[in-house]
Amino acid sequence: MALLKQEDWQASWITAPDFDPAKSTPGLERWLNATAADPQFKNAATVADTKQKLRDVRPAAYFRKVFTIDRPVKSALLYSTSAGYSEFYLSGQKIGDRVLNPAQTDYDKRIYYDVDDLTDRLSVGDHALAIHLGNGFYGERTAFGLDKLFYGEPAAIAQLEIQFEDGSSEIVSTDASWRAHPSPILKNGVYSGEVYDARKQVPGWSEAGLQASGSWRAAQVLTTSPTELLVAAEMPPVRRVTEVKPIAVYNPDNNVWTIDFGQNFTGLPTIDLSELGLTKGQTVIFRFAEWADDKGNIGMNSGGGAPRTKQVDAYVSDGNDDTPWSPSFTWHGFRYLEISGIDAPPPLDAITAHLTRTDIDRIGRFVSSDPLLNRIHETALWSFETNMVSVLSDCPIRERNGWTGDAHAIVQTASYNFAMGPFLDKYLGDFRTTDFISPAIVPGRRTHSGKIDWAAAEVFLTWEHYLHTGDVSVIERQYDSLLDYVAYVEKAMDDDRVTNPFHYYGDWCDALPELGMERPLGRCASFSTPGDLTATALMARVFQQMSDMAEQLGRSEEAEAFQQRYKDVSAAFDRAYYQGETTGYGSQTANAMALQFGIAPEHKRSSIAAAIDADVREKWNGHASVGALGQTWLYPALSDAGYDDTAFGIFKAEGPPGYSYLFDTLNGTTLWENITGYDPKEGAEPGRSLNHPFKGGYDAWFYSGLGGINPDPAIPGYKSFFLRPVFPTDLDQATVSLETGYGTIASEWKRDTDGIVWRVEVPSNTSATVNLPGMPNEGRKIGPGKHRFVLSSSGGWNTSENGGT
Repeated sequence: MALLKQEDWQASWITAPDFDPAKSTPGLERWLNATAADPQFKNAATVADTKQKLRDVRPAAYFRKVFTIDRPVKSALLYSTSAGYSEFYLSGQKIGDRVLNPAQTDYDKRIYYDVDDLTDRLSVGDHALAIHLGNGFYGERTAFGLDKLFYGEPAAIAQLEIQFEDGSSEIVSTDASWRAHPSPILKNGVYSGEVYDARKQVPGWSEAGLQASGSWRAAQVLTTSPTELLVAAEMPPVRRVTEVKPIAVYNPDNNVWTIDFGQNFTGLPTIDLSELGLTKGQTVIFRFAEWADDKGNIGMNSGGGAPRTKQVDAYVSDGNDDTPWSPSFTWHGFRYLEISGIDAPPPLDAITAHLTRTDIDRIGRFVSSDPLLNRIHETALWSFETNMVSVLSDCPIRERNGWTGDAHAIVQTASYNFAMGPFLDKYLGDFRTTDFISPAIVPGRRTHSGKIDWAAAEVFLTWEHYLHTGDVSVIERQYDSLLDYVAYVEKAMDDDRVTNPFHYYGDWCDALPELGMERPLGRCASFSTPGDLTATALMARVFQQMSDMAEQLGRSEEAEAFQQRYKDVSAAFDRAYYQGETTGYGSQTANAMALQFGIAPEHKRSSIAAAIDADVREKWNGHASVGALGQTWLYPALSDAGYDDTAFGIFKAEGPPGYSYLFDTLNGTTLWENITGYDPKEGAEPGRSLNHPFKGGYDAWFYSGLGGINPDPAIPGYKSFFLRPVFPTDLDQATVSLETGYGTIASEWKRDTDGIVWRVEVPSNTSATVNLPGMPNEGRKIGPGKHRFVLSSSGGWNTSENGGT
């Protein structure tokens, strides 16, 4: 059970006394230079400032409290959390398998706490409750040169409530009686990495039998809570979920070794340093990178200059190194791990790593007869999963922030593949706690108002959550915040359009016609689609979904008003941007949005779809030109109009910016932010993120198009749904499944000598409407059970089924 009221907390927040920062050593200076003085950082004053701030970082801290159990325990629940990252221990054993915990939130507004049942671990005798505490985002003091990111020194709170068999009770909680000691982690930062000095280890620090010396000092009790609310965690924690083993080692320079894991990912390395033959005091430096040349020289430019530091860890040997090492309070985005400070190549079996993310369940499965398509699907998943460390982040190596536009660009893909409900509950809560209306980033203090095309995520994620779960309380909780956002939108609009560049980012990082060319509008601004166009289209969708949500809440007057605003903005969009029958609204993204959002007038829809088809095939040689905002909408816009071969062909198109080019020429294993902005000639190093999930919106079409599984907005949560697959000529088979609250929906089709055989399974207590070529537009209703449809070579459908009409 949770502590339902704030006054139920009897524990005090504790923090470490003023432990001195680690003194300078040659090894520590090597780490400082590696993380803060990378060649990409050109400004000497900035480098000096970052180094000084890192020198001032205090070590992580240990805390402990010994207590005695003198009679049998009936139940024992631990309520615990921290401002900063923490690990909790009971008598030498870590509690739970959580890492990088608690989840990032607006810490001054709310902090998640955990509840652990320790009943079976509390036998009669002495015990120690202990905490290992690091900075996390709460204590971040160097990133982006923004002092406001630093909330304060990390703190922790714990309350162990014990009920005994005799009916009595006891509470062990954090207070002034706890003792604190510096941790061997001398430096720790989310962006800068960790320095671990094994010589500073305290054997038995979390065990009851430790004889605490004078180096253990009294913990400091905070007089003011760091947060307004302690909230029971509403989503699974971050865990190590998939092991990733290295595949090769390179030796690009003397005493420099580069480990290739074969896959770009987000995670934590684990290294058996006893295999490296280190001597006491020897310092090993670990640098993490997404890219390396063919000799193993890593490049860290994709991490950018804005964070002010690079991903670097350091380990100082105690001469024994008998415990495998892994960082505790940071994580890294990487494929390559460079190790320096050793004299011989590290054995590969001494090194492993784990994909580390919020441990939400996988619910969707897709596989086809085309190996390239399967790899494209898996690449979208790798990119998404590696950006799920408690927020939907943009990239794991550079910003690690919950950019809101990135979230709505990928939410449909996410909802088909993962049980997103708890994750979206948390993320939507971050919109409610931020101090900004129309935020570009949530949670955290590195945010700002203004970009309404990004902040539209609050509307789109609320609707998507409701659509896939059927939980109307999601809308009820969010509605007032959504009204604030829409009021901001109305002020930002000009004559029913969004015309001020202050209010949009646009179709970020779309394709360029020439590799490496400069973008006319700078940075990664869209080449093909004006930002005011995409922002206006998105606002039409905002008003449509606000109307739908108001209707669900019985707020009919507001629903009608929002519906009228949708019509007004749609009409303004059509007047301003329609260029004629040949090109429609001028780009793939523009035309796809106009069709998928229902903006385009009915009499124009056919020619607009034809314009997309022609643009893909003729102008872009079979490729998509869309950026982040167009990825989700292009493929259904084509296949809904009968151009499923063109949609499928995009995935098979060769050369840039295609997927085979990403895999075969660029050696990419995740989705690059700006694939055509990079020219790989003569060993050039890419300069933008190589792991950006917002380019993965296409994957939703593998479920909704190739699998045909589509939720029914009128009866959400898959109580009712649509089945309307497409069958591209050059694909022989597709197998798709989706676990819902009612059971598994399955859709599998295969070409054989009879034509196309399509088998579906409808869960109990649900129904589906089937739409197939040649069937009436309203479709055919089928009920629970297994169904088989055969499209003969002559074009007719034959069916066999055990349910439906």
